[in-house]
Order: sequence, then structure tokens, then C-alpha cells
Amino acid sequence: MRPAGISAILGALLFAVSLPLQPSVSGDGDAERLTEFHDNSTQLVLGQGVLIGLGVILFIPSLYVLIRSATGRSARIPRAMVALAFVGPILFSVSGFVVAQGLDDVAGKFVHQAPAKEQQARAQAVAAQAKGVQRGSAGGRQTSTPPPQTTPTGSTTTQPAPTAPRTPAQAATSARDDLANDLIDDSTLLKVGSLIRFVGLISLVFALIYIPLWAMRTGLLTRFWAILGLALGVSLLLVPVGIFGLVLWFAVLGLMLAGWWPRPLPPAWAAGESIPWLRPSDDAGTAGGTGGTVEGSGREVSEQPLTENAAAEEQAQPTETQGQRRKKRKRRG
Repeated sequence: MRPAGISAILGALLFAVSLPLQPSVSGDGDAERLTEFHDNSTQLVLGQGVLIGLGVILFIPSLYVLIRSATGRSARIPRAMVALAFVGPILFSVSGFVVAQGLDDVAGKFVHQAPAKEQQARAQAVAAQAKGVQRGSAGGRQTSTPPPQTTPTGSTTTQPAPTAPRTPAQAATSARDDLANDLIDDSTLLKVGSLIRFVGLISLVFALIYIPLWAMRTGLLTRFWAILGLALGVSLLLVPVGIFGLVLWFAVLGLMLAGWWPRPLPPAWAAGESIPWLRPSDDAGTAGGTGGTVEGSGREVSEQPLTENAAAEEQAQPTETQGQRRKKRKRRG
């Protein structure tokens, strides 16, 4: 337990170290992003690919301890589910490294090919503008909107006005964006990394739902920490920054397993067996005692205590019901 806890703490620390190394992407388009990735290629591969991947790998021992301990305390958990502690984190880590390498490769190609594409686009825009000027001077006073044309059916249609040629700067920007999109779409590493990340993310989320749930059912985690881990696992699919909350959860789990958390571990750890948590209704039912013998009478509260004569009659006629004996006492009275 202690090595697993220390491993989880080290994984959280690696995440913290990787944050300053993440490349700050301020551009709106893929062209600007690829340019910044190329300028910070070392930080991209080291921060996003290596450190985050190692951090997720270091979370495996704590997940393994939880699912293995829960399996030993409940026969309802298949032993094959222990693999959940390994599949998701490993695939997620590998995908991060592959995606980082793919982005670095694409960024290098983009920076190498972009100047030629921009120059070609600028030349084409200048040529198009020159042709537009020549046509305008040759046409004299031609209107900018073509005259309406009549179709064979008799209806009249108006041809759209010709668009003005793009400026060289606009043509260069469009060429950069098109090149960036083409390189990203054609990258094999990015396609493989995205596929691995999708499978790894689904596996990791399922593990973060299944393992804390059974850890709570067997008494290894309290309701609060189990439900929090489950919710943070689901948030990976909904909120991109959910990974930061999950890292903090693993850090706390590591402190628990290492024995450095202020509160002691639940009793199921020391007992070696499942000790499920009581529900609120169970707590209310056991608040008045421990389930022993309760002193008192079995008669209704509204019933008057029996006199000595009535008690003797009750023993003499045991077959009569309580209501019949009460009617006899009223008639005698």
C-alpha cells in the first residue's frame, strides 16, 4: 500500500511539473498553432508527451491496490476486472506521446513548406488583380452587375456579380490555413494517436467508475471520496480541465495509502474483509441500541393493566381472545 501511495503522489507531482512546459497556444487557427508548436517542440514532447504519460503510469499501482483489495473482499467482482487498472492508463499514456510526436512532425513540415505556398499564393493573387484591371479598362463604362437574362420558360434571372480578386495578404493567409489543414488530415501519427487516445480515454473513464464504486461497496473508500473519484472520471469526457481535479484526487488517495492522511483508513483495510457502509436508514434503525433484547410488554399501549382477577381468568381460559375477555370484564362491571 505504501509504495502504491508514494507512486500516486509522484504522478501528481509530475503533472504539476509538466504544466509550465506546456506550449502556450494563443493562435486562433491551425497555422498559428503549428507555428507555436514548432517554436516550442521540446516543451511539447517533454511536457505533453513524456511527463504527463509517466504521471498517468504512476497512478496504476494505486488503482491496482484498490481493485485487487476489493476483489479479495467480494466474490461478485470478476478477477479479470483487475486489468482495468492497467489498460486505460497505459493506452492514455501511449496516445499522449504519439500525438505529441505527430504534432511535432506536422509542425516541422508546415514551417518548411509554408513560405513556398505563401509566395505562390501571393503571385497568383497579383496576377488575378492585374487581369481584373485590364478587363475593367477594356470594357469602358460596363456596369458592375451583368444584365438580367431571360430563360426559355419566360422567367428572368440575374447573374451574381463577380467577386473581387483577393489581395496578396489574404491569399497568403488562406494558403497557410489550407496547408495546415492538409498536413493535419494526412498525418498518420495523429490518426493513430487519436484512435489510441479515444480507446484509452473510454477505458480510463470506465476504470475510474468501476474501481471507486466497488471500493466504496467493500468499505475501502468512504462515500465522499469514492463518489468524487467517480464524478471526476466522468468529467474527463465532458470537461477538458477535469484531469486536474482527478490528479488532486489521486494525490489524496496516495496520501491515504501511504498512511500520511490525517484520518485513518476505513476499518475494512485492517479487517481483511468487506465492511459495507451503513445507509442513513440503517444508521437511524441502530441508533437506539445494538439489536439486543428489548424489555417491556407486548400489549397495546391503550390497554389497561390487568388486575389480579383478570390475570387469573386469562390463565383459566387461554383459548379466548383478548377482545372477548375485555367484553366479559365490562359486563361484570
